[in-house]
Formats: sequence, structure tokens, C-alpha cells
Amino acid sequence: MIVSRLYSVQALRAVAALAVLAGHLAQNEIRFLDAPLLPAWLQAGASGVDLFFVISGFVMVYVTRGMGRAAPAQSARFLYQRAARIYPAYWLFTGLVLIGYLVMPGSLTRGLDELNLLASLTLWPVSSPPVLLVAWTLIHELYFYLVFAGLLLLPGRLFVPALVVWIAAILAAHWSGLAYSGAVAGLAFHPLTLEFIAGCAIGLLVCSGRRRFGAAALVAGLALWAGSFAWLAPAGPADIPMGWLRVGIWGVPAALTTYGVVTLEIDHRMRTPGPLVALGDWSYALYLAHLPVVALLVRLVDRFVPDTGPLPNLIFIATASLASIAVAGLTYRLFERPVLALTRKWGDRVFPAAPFLREPPIAARIW
Repeated sequence: MIVSRLYSVQALRAVAALAVLAGHLAQNEIRFLDAPLLPAWLQAGASGVDLFFVISGFVMVYVTRGMGRAAPAQSARFLYQRAARIYPAYWLFTGLVLIGYLVMPGSLTRGLDELNLLASLTLWPVSSPPVLLVAWTLIHELYFYLVFAGLLLLPGRLFVPALVVWIAAILAAHWSGLAYSGAVAGLAFHPLTLEFIAGCAIGLLVCSGRRRFGAAALVAGLALWAGSFAWLAPAGPADIPMGWLRVGIWGVPAALTTYGVVTLEIDHRMRTPGPLVALGDWSYALYLAHLPVVALLVRLVDRFVPDTGPLPNLIFIATASLASIAVAGLTYRLFERPVLALTRKWGDRVFPAAPFLREPPIAARIW
């Protein structure tokens, strides 16, 4: 059974964005304010990124299910649609952060001379972080989309072998040291790519009707996530894991949770809360907006609110949370939706509606 729209995916996006927001709230409270109120384990909200990566892989397979092999024009249109989804809102918030660098240079972590503006605007991988710090994940997403567009050109019977080759290439690059030879190689063979591939595998399983263990997967995923949060409870921001460890402690729970939630919805064994679905629509804007909002408000609170017990912390947590969500909602309604409608019209003019080359669905060839 295939469902045209999975509300659980939107809910998972909302959870991922809220988790990242919570993690940055905790990190900034610890860094700037006395006697933090938020528990240290909330810093593990950074694991929302891993959930985003798994969701991306799942959605890419799910929305192209049964379409067969793409013509080159169809693959190009896919890339255009992904770029149109990512870049406009990203450029908006990058511009706002640049204004912040100009207005408050002393309160930020880098000077203008340290920025690689061209790499930031294009999301090209370089050794220095982008202007909008959370955009490091978008660099990974664009890489995922580029490779997936190539996979769409393959006959369906080669899709799974291509994923296996991709995994083998990542392992070989780390074994040989190639993965450490530069920023581009580091991106191409990054362990976090395995989370996207795991999402693709989940999409293949779901589309082929293999949904027997949804409840068990969800319970296991949540339990592993809780265990990772407890393990990282004493950690500071510098101790947030990356690489292979991150894939193990956050990627695996993200994959199990995604498989569990999606299969339970398809089998009508779970209802998705409406507010989470709505917030899922705002999740990209929330992800982009929250860190500049949090960084600005924690500095304002630290400077202007008297240090009287927990008052500064409470004001920061409340205002930063509400302001991040409010900015995300306004961005989605006033910017994202109109821009997406406009770019969709442009796409219809520029890219012909090339059909997929008909052949048996990818999902029919998994085993």
C-alpha cells in the first residue's frame, strides 16, 4: 500500500527541527548565562540532523517509486526542484547573518575576512564553515541529491547495487585515506552519507510492502536515542560526536524511528498530531532561522537583563523558542511558499515534462 502523502514524515521533520533548536538553546545557555536551567543532555538535540538525513533518503525513494528510469531531462528537473527548495530561503538567512556581521562584528565568532562568501553562497565544500553555520548540513544534502539524480538514470535493477557500491566506496576511501585528502573528498566519502543511504533502504522496504516490524523498530529506535542522550548528558558542545560514532549512536536510531513511524502510519496504527504536521511544513525555515535568532537573543539577554536568579535564563529560553518558531512560520508563509510557486512555474517552462522510461518499479527488484 502506497500513501500519497505521509503526515508522519512531516511530523518527523518537525521533531528533527525542534531537537536541533533545543540543542542550540542548551549550548547557548551554557555558554552565555549562569546556572543553566536546561539539562545538559539537550545538547544531543543535534541528532535531529541525522533524522533529517534519513528522512531525505527515504523521501527521495518514496516519491520516485514505480516511475522507472528517468530520462536526462527528468533528472535535471529533479535537481532544479531540489535547488529551488534549498537556495532561496538559505540565501535569505545568509544575507541576514551577513548584516549581523556588519552591525555587530564584535559579538560574533568570526570576522568578515574569515568568511568564504562564494563557497557559502554556492554551498561548495571548503575547510571553513559557511556563513550560516547550520548550512554545513545543506552541503551534504546537495551532495545526496546530486548522486541520487545520477541514480535515477540507472535501470531499476541497478539501483540497489549502486547503493552497495556507494557504501563500499565510502568504506574504501576511509581505509585508503582518500576521504581525508580535502574538503570535496571529505564530503563525498563522509560517514553521514550512510544515513541518507539508510533512508533510501527504508524507502525500498516500505514501497515493497515489508512493514512487519514497525512497532518494534520504533521502540528500539526511541530506546537507543534515549540511551545516547543519557550517555552524552555530561558532554559539552565540543563533545557532540561526528563521523562513524555519530552514525552509530544517532543514525541507527534515526533509521529505526523513521521506519517505525512511517510503517505504522501506512498500516493505520498511528495517528499523526496535526500541530506537528503544520510545524513540519515550517521545519526548513525553522532550521535556518533558529540559530541566528538564538544567538541574537542570548546576547541581548546577557547584556540587558539583570542577573537575578533564573530570570535571564527563563526569558532567553521562552523568547528564543517562540521567536524561532514565529520567524519560521512567517518565512514559510510570506517567502517560502510564494518563491516555491514561482520557481515551479519557471521549472515548467525551462524543463520539459520528460517521462520516466517505463520499466518495473524499483521496489519490485529489491530482493
